[in-house]
Amino acid sequence: MPVDIVDREREIAQLRELAARPPALVVLRGRRRVGKTFLLRVALTGERIVHLQAEEQPRPLQLRAFARECARLLPGAPPLTFADWGDAFRFVEDHATRTGPLVVILDEFQYIARSDPSVTSVIQRLWDRWDAGRIPIMLVLCGSALSFMEGLLAGASPTFGRSVYRPLLLPLTYRDSAAFAPASTSPDRLIERFAMLGGTPQYQSWAGKRPLARVLEEVILPPDAPLHSDPEHLIRQEEGIREPGPYFGALQAIAAGSTSTSAIASRLEVKQQHASQFLSRLETLGYITRVEPLEPGRPARARGYWRIADPYLRFWFRYVLPNRSRLARGRIQEVADEIWSDFSTFVGPVFEECCREWVARYSPLGRSALQVGSWWSRTHDIEIDVVTIEKHGYGLLGACKWTRKPVGEAVLDGLLAARAALGPQASRAKLVVFARSGASPQLERRAGREGILLVRTEDLFR
Repeated sequence: MPVDIVDREREIAQLRELAARPPALVVLRGRRRVGKTFLLRVALTGERIVHLQAEEQPRPLQLRAFARECARLLPGAPPLTFADWGDAFRFVEDHATRTGPLVVILDEFQYIARSDPSVTSVIQRLWDRWDAGRIPIMLVLCGSALSFMEGLLAGASPTFGRSVYRPLLLPLTYRDSAAFAPASTSPDRLIERFAMLGGTPQYQSWAGKRPLARVLEEVILPPDAPLHSDPEHLIRQEEGIREPGPYFGALQAIAAGSTSTSAIASRLEVKQQHASQFLSRLETLGYITRVEPLEPGRPARARGYWRIADPYLRFWFRYVLPNRSRLARGRIQEVADEIWSDFSTFVGPVFEECCREWVARYSPLGRSALQVGSWWSRTHDIEIDVVTIEKHGYGLLGACKWTRKPVGEAVLDGLLAARAALGPQASRAKLVVFARSGASPQLERRAGREGILLVRTEDLFR
């Protein structure tokens, strides 16, 4: 399977199975650039596919574009015209009834619904008939406006309960993203590449097999580079964001270290209530997430903080956006040098996320975990980078160190103090030290005696 379709085997198999036994209704969701359209092109092949890539256009233009796609089914026939979407779907129904199975893909469906809000009701009426009459049509509604696409699956929507398959396409994990890098890339460099580009397949594909320094200097920093302005374009296109300035400000504040609602409001010079509205919208759209200390049965939202969900957006708002004026003047190498001087500090939290993902997805240590996260206490001045919750309480406590030198016994002493601070529920927790450069001889000997697990970066890729 080509590298560009990494980690989508399950979705491909399901789509092909549904296409082989229509009727089927699919609602495919996912943020822009995660590979929804490419997935559909790989999974659904053949001549009997009508694939409309919708644009932000009035309904008549969209119907003309759909008619052109449908005309491919009738070579040599006169041009088609549709009065409305009901007319268009009736053509599809008639053609499938007469000639056999047909796949219809409405890509970026939110644009169609925005120009004609009645289209979902039309689909409801026709789909009920197609389903009852076993009309051999597979209808795929695909979109990147997550709040809108989620609404299609909500109880008040006409399409609620009618979709056979409703996948949410997520960014790739750090391990799957490694497939885009050169085969000789070291584990440390794979983590750094993920910290810079994240798990968006299109971003990884744009970076190609370049060394990381060239990715920065050729694909990200130049004003005409593919990744230079992409975050700005994505946010401006989001549903419900009329004036993007405050949202950009909130994201830049978080990237700069202002992670509480009050700190973000202060940085934006707005009331906390208004900042909360911006943050709530960004959270709904998937751009930020609320991180809270993981405790058994105890919500701790008041102690949480905001984090930009995607590593590349974090990188962009921290390094690219604040330097765009300098980059426009051609000072690319100067900005790159400043980024490299700070990059290790930036990668540290991403390394922690990779360690948590390793426990949650790939390691036997996470087999019994109900939740995986982190924990901290300002009262005790303690922070634990990796925490799992199991039925009996805490199952694992881990410390992550992204340093160039082997870590010493002080890291283990900190974990033991943290376990004591958590009380009886943590008394049986396994202790793990994740270290980029491994452990000192003293820590290795002590870890062997006390049953402490030491994990290096290369272990995260095994």
